[in-house]
Amino acid sequence: MRALRLVAQDRAWIGVTLALVALLTAAYWDYTQDDVFITFAYSRNIASGEGFVFNPGERVQGTTTPLYALLMAAVYTVTPDLLHAGNLLSGLFALATAALLVFTLRPMLSRPARGALAITLAASPLVYVSFGMETLLYCAILAGAFWLWARGRRAASLLAAAALTWTRADGLVLAATLGLLVAGDALGDLRAGRGDPRRSLTAVIRLALVYLGGIAPWVIFAWAYFGTPLPQTFSAKEEMFQGVKFWDDGVGWWRSFYGNNPLTLLAVPLIALGVWRAWWAPGLRPLALWPALYFAGYLALNVTAFWYYTPLLAALAALAALGGDWLARRLVRSGWRRPLVAAMAGLLVLVSTALGAVRTWDYHAPPPRMATYRLVGEWIAAHTDTAATLLVKDLGIVGYYAQRHTRDSFGLIVPDLHVVSDAYAVAKYKTDLVVTTQYWEMQRLAAQDWFRYHYAPLAQFSTPGDAEFSPMTVFRRRLDLAPPAALPQGFDLPLTCTVTLAPGAALPAETRARLRDESGTVIGEAAHPFLWGQYPASRAVGCETLVEQIALPLDTPPGRYTWELVCGDQTLSGPVQVEPVTSAPGYTPLNAPVIWGEFAQLRGVALPHGAETWAGGSLAVVLHWGVLGAAEQDYSVFLHLADSSGRVWAQADGYPRGGSRPSSGWASGETIADGRQIMLPPDLPPGAYALVAGWYDWQSGARVPLPGQPDDALTLPVRVTNRWPGGSGLP
Repeated sequence: MRALRLVAQDRAWIGVTLALVALLTAAYWDYTQDDVFITFAYSRNIASGEGFVFNPGERVQGTTTPLYALLMAAVYTVTPDLLHAGNLLSGLFALATAALLVFTLRPMLSRPARGALAITLAASPLVYVSFGMETLLYCAILAGAFWLWARGRRAASLLAAAALTWTRADGLVLAATLGLLVAGDALGDLRAGRGDPRRSLTAVIRLALVYLGGIAPWVIFAWAYFGTPLPQTFSAKEEMFQGVKFWDDGVGWWRSFYGNNPLTLLAVPLIALGVWRAWWAPGLRPLALWPALYFAGYLALNVTAFWYYTPLLAALAALAALGGDWLARRLVRSGWRRPLVAAMAGLLVLVSTALGAVRTWDYHAPPPRMATYRLVGEWIAAHTDTAATLLVKDLGIVGYYAQRHTRDSFGLIVPDLHVVSDAYAVAKYKTDLVVTTQYWEMQRLAAQDWFRYHYAPLAQFSTPGDAEFSPMTVFRRRLDLAPPAALPQGFDLPLTCTVTLAPGAALPAETRARLRDESGTVIGEAAHPFLWGQYPASRAVGCETLVEQIALPLDTPPGRYTWELVCGDQTLSGPVQVEPVTSAPGYTPLNAPVIWGEFAQLRGVALPHGAETWAGGSLAVVLHWGVLGAAEQDYSVFLHLADSSGRVWAQADGYPRGGSRPSSGWASGETIADGRQIMLPPDLPPGAYALVAGWYDWQSGARVPLPGQPDDALTLPVRVTNRWPGGSGLP
């Protein structure tokens, strides 16, 4: 009954608060951040019986919020739509936070001040941009701990601190806050000669055991299951005592979220008054002390993201309400008219709330890259091998929807990634798939020769408005990890070695491969610097297992050969059967060989990866040339992808075999398998395309005559079908 009476007294501002939260929760219904999907992946795997893992079978603690992961695992058993379920829960947790803070301060706040606190929180952009994450659950538990402490329920408050620590490890700050206050009270009693020292010590120990008992199940489980109670993200992100990023970024986030509302600066002196008032009210001392310790902790860790500021906002708003209410009462007592003070305070709250709601609305649409990430992840899930491995920069959405064994170049779920570097991660792991974006190092990575040596584009994705991250490209690894027993002539033989290094060990200088014939004579060779020089140091920075690959060209007649790979202190070897190029996957012979000049006879064409492509991807083509003799000069081949109207959409021109087999050096009777990669534009429409080939002099542009064919070009007997991967297709 008492609770109902309290609600009845405050029904006006309660109604406004409920309306604001409902309206803005609806506006943020599709809102999300990439990071929360890391936790969602753990939740899905827990609910599906795979364990507390991101990658099934790989026990790495990549989420910082085990309690939220468990909560969303329970939600997953009801609905797989964790995005909207998480946003709905966030709205409920926001309401709970406001209610608990109001109830905590109710004895010291007037009705208008209680309303101001609740409405201010309900309209704050920093609350809603944290939607879907564990942040609002964290705020609700924090506010619950303050409320329990204010009511004298210290043991329950420490249990809430334990739950907060399960929610995020920085819940330890609340436990430290409460512990300092308990110890301070006990010490004060002893100095004043009050109470029994033994009983005071026992009370302190009992409360410490309550907290330790609350966190013990998770610590024990994490130590046994993961090998450490600390999340992998801690070692991946923390940069202790290397700056004051939490302060600098906090100022930046204030400008972003509250720059339209300078009235928020008035909260600074009110917060100071609120701290003073809370400190002299023993039940509210945690509210006065916790913000300082929390801020100091993050300042030391030098870790920052806007959702780390949301709990701080909730506490500071409560302190500002406490200070503002005290100031209003003092003004009335000093002679100011109560209606005037109420009107001024009401106007400030009304304007500030309106400005907050306007800015909150500005952020209600999800960042555009989230849609692109989802497109990429869903495409990978639908169109790649389920056993494929994947490397991404931002782990969450792509990894969640792709459902492939994933590694991330931030090292959030990869314990042996010793340096945060995209190039290092790609060179080290050689995953089957790599997703690149136009942001961070990935933008430069995709254009580098060594990366193109190892990876070819599969498809490209963009969404309107995503100018910062789009286009995103899915690349596939060109070289298999295991050397095949047989390959067609002209193809590259993939050779792989794994190099294990102790910390501080010197890296190999070079990787070299040779091809020997049956007499032992070296007839082919390839070499490049170890990992193409992409390792970030001259010596191993930790215990390293590095995957190195090299492509050994099989530009030889059919027969049996032996390959040899020198990689660090290893020398590996094995047999390979070189087969005729006509055995190549996707080979199509010409009905009648076509001759250019007196040197080149085209006998067939192969599409080793099939005739189906995706816009923004690539097409591998092998041209089968029979050599009639040496050309009078070095001619180039043109290979065009053209539509039914003859429009050329993409091409791969150049000397045969990348310049290693110039036509002026050909000998009669040879076979040349000329492999080419056509890079497809991201806006290539879906449909059927033809391949058109010929020869020309690149200096003059003149084509080598092909009698009976228009433009001295031959349309090859294959058809390429291009598909649309999704999104706008434009950079």
